[in-house]
Amino acid sequence: MAGIYFHIPFCKSSCVYCDFYHTIDLRRIEELEKCMYRELEERRTYLGQEVIESIYFGGGTPSLLMPETILLFIDSIKSWFKIDSNPEITLEANPDDISRDFIKALRRAGINRISLGVQSFQDFVLDFMGRRHTANKALESIDIIRREGIINVSVDLIYGSPGYTTGHLFRDLQILERLDIPHFSAYLLTPEKGTLLYQKISDGEVILPGEEEQFEQYMFLCEFSARNGYRHYEISNFCKGDFIARHNKGYWEGKIYCGIGPSAHSYNGNSRRWNISSLYHYILAIKEGRQYYEEEQLSGKDRYNEYLLTALRTDEGVRPETIRENFGKDLEENFVKGTSKFAGKGYVEFYKGRYRLTDQGMFISDSIISSLFLT
Repeated sequence: MAGIYFHIPFCKSSCVYCDFYHTIDLRRIEELEKCMYRELEERRTYLGQEVIESIYFGGGTPSLLMPETILLFIDSIKSWFKIDSNPEITLEANPDDISRDFIKALRRAGINRISLGVQSFQDFVLDFMGRRHTANKALESIDIIRREGIINVSVDLIYGSPGYTTGHLFRDLQILERLDIPHFSAYLLTPEKGTLLYQKISDGEVILPGEEEQFEQYMFLCEFSARNGYRHYEISNFCKGDFIARHNKGYWEGKIYCGIGPSAHSYNGNSRRWNISSLYHYILAIKEGRQYYEEEQLSGKDRYNEYLLTALRTDEGVRPETIRENFGKDLEENFVKGTSKFAGKGYVEFYKGRYRLTDQGMFISDSIISSLFLT
């Protein structure tokens, strides 16, 4: 099984926290669409004979695309690739772009899952983040999506912004539970270098909650989801029933995928490649038939580290037998020994034959996982 990802870098405005490649210059949308179509056609053999189970339009703001363009991409995939009989086809959307006619057109194009960038149902948080929509618009957009027949809805939340308390988080999560949202992602607001948020913090204009308060909010998030029937299947992702995101799950399980568009990443099991993070240079390279990407062959060490990085982010964790079968007995023993100090602190547990992070461990996952890497 495999996936295809489209990176749509256009945004009407920039959010203070976002470090994904994007541009607010919308004049070249049609030009980029044509170039992405050419890339998709050129790479029709990249995934071999693998069956496509997930198609994902991410960004940026993919809901700025015309539904006719989305239909063209989906139909082309059906023509050029082997595709599952019931693939998950996701579009990331901004609540401000949602209308009944738009959702109807998306359904006709083949979209069966919407990932909605709500971020918060608190207007003061949305104002701080520079979001285009209001809390009421977010609620209205969820209602429209549901009424038009798309049940598989995911909502993005961000916690840990200035003035945002555990009480605010509780109210946001209550709304998800009341609306019976089957999947949500919740991310800690993190100041990434190069963002407006990072600059404001550096200049002393913004002070984020301390680590103790961030930890309190994360643990509340974990406890609330467990009480209300959500499976915490990855550090930042929660689902009910069978509504796990196949796009996300495929990445964490090490399945291969093809990324189309500027800054999109791809993986074929032996190498990773990433497209240039420039709208101008990507379009120019495609038009002139020049290389528009960089590529890295993965060593055994790379593959081992990536396995730990992805597997330990999930509730399924790491099977020591998998390490032995794929990387050798010495690395299996090294891994088990490395986790013992974290198990003693309550950060790692051995559950049903697998080593996995506890909720407390997931909060500091970066430091735990990096300490287990081969260097």
